[in-house]
Amino acid sequence: MSLFEVQQSLSLKQQAYAGIKNAIVLHEILPGSALFERDLSENLKISRTPVREAILLLEMEGWVKSIPRKGTFVSQITAGDVEEVIQIRKALEVLVIELLIPKITERDIEQLNEIYVKQLELVKDSGQFISVDKDFHIYLAELSGNLRLVNLISTISDQIRWFGVSALNLPNRKEQTLKEHAWIIECLKNKDVEKAKEAVLEHIEHTLVAILSSVSKMD
Repeated sequence: MSLFEVQQSLSLKQQAYAGIKNAIVLHEILPGSALFERDLSENLKISRTPVREAILLLEMEGWVKSIPRKGTFVSQITAGDVEEVIQIRKALEVLVIELLIPKITERDIEQLNEIYVKQLELVKDSGQFISVDKDFHIYLAELSGNLRLVNLISTISDQIRWFGVSALNLPNRKEQTLKEHAWIIECLKNKDVEKAKEAVLEHIEHTLVAILSSVSKMD
């Protein structure tokens, strides 16, 4: 799959936005790296105007930062940013568990297991592994039945992936993630609200520790 591969049905601006953002999230373009319109245009096979428009949108969202007379650079990942997003994620995912437990079905558990198996098969591909990790947590949110909650979790999910890609390179982090997902599924299967919340919080806390460790190595 090409680094900048995106759906051709999107407008040129949307294609440029999706391609550049995906490359940033997956650390194909590293934090602190300079962005050059011409290089991006050539990679995306798109003219420079939609690339320029996409960069402006990415800057509005905080993914990149323009410095007068120096250029445009991918934002750095800071420990403070990570901790803020993780705090939000904890609150949202605990609410997800509280809402989904009364309504979760055997078919829902089967779907979660299918996502788990897919992630297990992608353990050697960090980019795809973390993409399926996002699918796992978004599916949990969807089971809550609260569309606004799904949207909130979706909003921070790209930041979580951006923070977490490098953390997957830490020893045994993928294996630990899979064990934590399996335990979450088991708690949901038993419809144990408190244990499921504990499992989710433990998973997120371990994620925080791994991300902070990887961030410290970037400094």
